[in-house]
Amino acid sequence: MQPRIRLLAVIWAAMVAVTTAFVVAQTAQTASAAAVPKWPTKTGDVTVTSIIKVSGTRDGGMKRFCCIGTGGQTESQDPMFELADGATLKNVIIGSPAGDGVHCKGRCTLQNVWWEDVGEDAATFNGTTGDSYVIGGGAKSGSDKLFQHNGSGTIRISNFYAKSIGKLYRACGNCSKSYKRQVVVDNVILDSAKYVVGINTNWGDQATLTRITLINGKSTHVCAEYKGAPKGSEPTYLKDGWGDAYCHVTKSNVTYQ
Repeated sequence: MQPRIRLLAVIWAAMVAVTTAFVVAQTAQTASAAAVPKWPTKTGDVTVTSIIKVSGTRDGGMKRFCCIGTGGQTESQDPMFELADGATLKNVIIGSPAGDGVHCKGRCTLQNVWWEDVGEDAATFNGTTGDSYVIGGGAKSGSDKLFQHNGSGTIRISNFYAKSIGKLYRACGNCSKSYKRQVVVDNVILDSAKYVVGINTNWGDQATLTRITLINGKSTHVCAEYKGAPKGSEPTYLKDGWGDAYCHVTKSNVTYQ
């Protein structure tokens, strides 16, 4: 083979190898893309005229509960559901307006709960002992935050989907009483979210995040660190934390789609 032909053959083989590697990488990336869950279909309707108080377990059977409140960000709206310590709310679609969503007075579990259009907050956790859980479910259109942590303890959020939200989780930055708060987030898909979590480093808050998928999320703050403030004042944003004493998350824990 002449030298010129041999050189062209080598160049062509290299181009084929690079192209093949690129196709394989793109195929692997597509195959590993997280599947956005299908929004559930209601099995019926329940008209809500006042707070529904839950102790023990309330299984909504995938009925749509509606409506209460203004549907906006007005503070101090009544919740649709108020859960006693240790209560579980599951298989519920919360329609709009939903007031201040769900209030947990103590430890609670929200399992397969879906918010059609978040009003003030999706859920507020006021318990001062133990862990609370958000397992499965989803929410849309929460311009501020979904899960507000006013009490202490740990909130564990897993297998959750949200679209067009401000924050998935916020540790209260200016409540009347300050606590060290913790949040554990695993296997969530967020589409068009401004923040994943926000915590207060001056109070020792900690966040552990794994398997986070962000759709339209190139500018999403993953773990925002704040300096908490007294009631009546606003907390100060400090920075986005990565792998420090407060934000236990690495960039390998986040997938962008």
